[in-house]
Formats: sequence, C-alpha cells, structure tokens
Amino acid sequence: MEPLIYYPTFEPPTDAWLKFSLLYFENFRPIIPYSRRGLVSDNYARIIENTDLIRPYSPGADVGYRASLKAIEEADKIFASTHERSLLFNSANLIRKWQNSANWNFNVYHEKFSDIWADYCERNNIGRRTENGIMLPEELAFLFMTYLAKEIAFEESAAIITDNNKYDNFTNYSRSTTPSLNHRTRFAKGIINLLIPKNLADVPFERLIEFREKNRDYLRAFNAELQNIQEKIGEGYSEQDFINNYNNIYSEFSRQVLLTGLGLASVPFAAYMLIKNPAATSPEYVKEILGALGVIIGGGYALNRALRDNETGRYCKKYMTNLERIR
Repeated sequence: MEPLIYYPTFEPPTDAWLKFSLLYFENFRPIIPYSRRGLVSDNYARIIENTDLIRPYSPGADVGYRASLKAIEEADKIFASTHERSLLFNSANLIRKWQNSANWNFNVYHEKFSDIWADYCERNNIGRRTENGIMLPEELAFLFMTYLAKEIAFEESAAIITDNNKYDNFTNYSRSTTPSLNHRTRFAKGIINLLIPKNLADVPFERLIEFREKNRDYLRAFNAELQNIQEKIGEGYSEQDFINNYNNIYSEFSRQVLLTGLGLASVPFAAYMLIKNPAATSPEYVKEILGALGVIIGGGYALNRALRDNETGRYCKKYMTNLERIR
C-alpha cells in the first residue's frame, strides 16, 4: 500500500477510524509538529509507541510556505465568486460565515504555515493570530490543511487520506484523494465488519495492538490481495465474494492436481498438511509436496507454480481467519 498522509487533525476525532486502521493500513502519517507531539491522546501515544501504524510527519518551512501560497490562491477564488464556490463547502455564503469571528474555532499551529497566510487571513478578517498559530473557521482550516497535505504527499511520493467526509465536494474538486484508495478502503472496511465476530467499537485498543503485531505478514498479504482485485471493486464484486474466494484458496492447486489425472481423493493427508503450511512455497517444501503426490519433480511445473502463486492468498486467508477470532 502506498504511503499515506493523514489530515486535517493530529488524530481521528473518534476511535472507530483508528481501530479500523490498526486492522488495515500498513501505516499513515499524521501532520504533527515535533513540539506538539505531547498533545495527542493516551491511546494514540500508545499506538505510536507500540506499533508501526503511525509515523508522525513534522512539516518544514518550505511545505508550509507552498501550502500557504496555494491556500491564498484558493481563498482568492472564493472571494471573487463567493456564491458559486460556497457550494464546495455546503454553504450559501462562505465569506459571510468566515468573517463572523464566532466561527473562528479551529486552531492551525504556526509550524504548519507561513506568515503570508496569517497576514492574508487577518487582512481579510477571516482569522486571527494566537500564541500557538492562527484561529480559523473550520472550512478555511480544512482548505489550508488539504493543500498542506498535498504538498507533503508530493514531496514524499505519497497519497493523502482523511476520515472527514464533511467536505467531500471540495476534496473531489481539489483532486486531493485517490478514488482507487477510497474505494479499496471502503471495501476493506466492509470485509472487516463482516468478519469480526463483535462490534469493532467493543474491542479494546490493547487487543487490536496485540493482534496487529502478531499478524503483520498476514496484513501485508491482505492488502496485496485487495490491490489485485482493485478493478473488480465497484463492478458488482462484493465483500462477501472476496471472503468466499479465499475460503476456497486452494482451488488453483486443486485444478492443477486434477489435470495430472491424480484426482483429489488421492492427495495424501501429509501432502495436504504441507500445502496448508505458510512456508509451503520454499523449495524444500515444494519438493516434499510433489514427492508426496508421486509427481516427478521435473514434470511438476504447473503444481509448483500453483503453490507459489497461492502464497499471498494463503496468508490473506490466514489473516481473515484470525480476524474472525478477535475477542
């Protein structure tokens, strides 16, 4: 999975997205200045300390300056065409809302922007400087953080992701997120919700942290398999179809066995147990399996290939099986 820059906040406002991310994402990078890392919650700090999921990104002056320029350009367009562009943020008159100081309730820390952004906001009466940064209306803060995330993503060759769907219209307009990533993430969430035997909200963070650390290779395979079926997502291929497919993960190997004329009933129990072994694609196991089937090594190319092709699938299947056991 591609690197991910998370925005607009340091951490998700609710536990649901964070718990899901422990079970799905390789990692993500929230934008947290070094001097502000003590402001995160205890659970968030525990995950940073004990897993590889969260790798905070501390922005430098260059990305803050570039984001400030982009945000000013976008805000100028909204001033010039207020009514047309207000709809991007589900508002009738965005400037009137922004210029009401009662709406300045979102703080952006000064490590994230350049002085030209603070000057612009104060000059146009859409924000005010504070000791820690600048207070802005929520929509304007989201606008700025979108461009900051995009600048970081460009520099880091990453994608950006947010759990805030309140401003999807602007996100889509600004071409911020990757549709394929969004589709795959929703699909993964559906699979996980189907497999976990209880409401994810009821599973404690400690259990999810432990589960993630024990299943890192399987999680990586799960992501790889989701990437492989990317084109099927949105074309009628459901989460249950995915689960059913990996419940029959040995189908390709079984097909190759039938083509040899052996018949599945003739597969020895020892060979079956070897096939189920996660290490079954190593040369010594392949040789042992083919030997147990009575196949001449030189003539077992198709079976050999089927075993190797199924390695990621077996790991993916194991991950889904383990998800079903979460308590």
